[in-house]
Amino acid sequence: MVLLFHAYARWADIYPFGSRFTGVPVFAYGMLGVQLFFMISGFVILMTLEKCSGFLSFMLKRWLRLFPAMLICSIFIFITAGYFPERPAGQPVLRDMLPGLSFIEPYVWSKLLHAPQGALEGVFWSLYIEVKFYVLFGLMYFVLGSRAALTGLALLFFASVLSGLLLPVDGAAQSRMVSLASTLLYWSGAQHFGWFAAGALYFRYFKHGKKWDLGLAVVLTCCAALAYGKGVEEVVAALVVVALFSLAITAGLAQKLCASPVLVWLGVISYPLYLLHENLMVAMIIQIGRVAPWLPAILIPLIPILIVMALAALVAQLAEPWLRQRLRGVIARVMPAPRTSS
Repeated sequence: MVLLFHAYARWADIYPFGSRFTGVPVFAYGMLGVQLFFMISGFVILMTLEKCSGFLSFMLKRWLRLFPAMLICSIFIFITAGYFPERPAGQPVLRDMLPGLSFIEPYVWSKLLHAPQGALEGVFWSLYIEVKFYVLFGLMYFVLGSRAALTGLALLFFASVLSGLLLPVDGAAQSRMVSLASTLLYWSGAQHFGWFAAGALYFRYFKHGKKWDLGLAVVLTCCAALAYGKGVEEVVAALVVVALFSLAITAGLAQKLCASPVLVWLGVISYPLYLLHENLMVAMIIQIGRVAPWLPAILIPLIPILIVMALAALVAQLAEPWLRQRLRGVIARVMPAPRTSS
């Protein structure tokens, strides 16, 4: 969804075909793939937490999941950027690798370094939110327990929505307390926590079969969709994504479709594909449009899409597992497992 959004709708001012496809819903609302990703993440992270012995173990597993592909893709993006001057984000400098490799947004780095800070790819923003979710939900899970952690996530989301409703109108003064709370909630990523919490509730339903969890998940995702949408069409599109996710959890036919080899393969390569695709793909779309203007507009992005998929497959199936295994070996030497008495 996100890939199609970036290939056909996000950069209408620089595509060779202009804004021809910006009104097509499957392209125009493809950015909702990020919200779908947040729901999937909530589902998977609660499942992961139940298998971890503690917070540090959980965070280490998450780091080993995210960092290898991020490092490989960041190096690739940086060393190849010069061959793609059409990149929408422009040409990066070495320091632009900091936000991605640390999973900390450029704003924080700009404050720490007292200088403007860029990022290799704009899509990395969702990873910054993801890591904040890991930290907050992981801490609440191990300190308070599963249900209290889920309640905490939902409350943070609703507090974020409420703080948005309390923003000053027509220049009216905002109280210092509301302003501080709004700022903290925004930088914690709480405005996205409704999606994560709903995904975790869907996991509880998937595991235990309690209709109460399913009902709460549906209500929470509908609230998240209403809070997300800036108009009726966006809300409807978000609700369609909610419906798709709900079907994948509750309907046997949908589960069989999701288990198709093509979708499973796309799932395997999805993380490096997400990291790599935007600037590289859009630059290639511009280049192909320049050298082959006779191609039908709908076909111009196909070759770039296939190329970034092939690159993502190499990362996901070869480079990433190799690097992760090496990192595990280093961690095992630095942090050996405690010995057990015989």
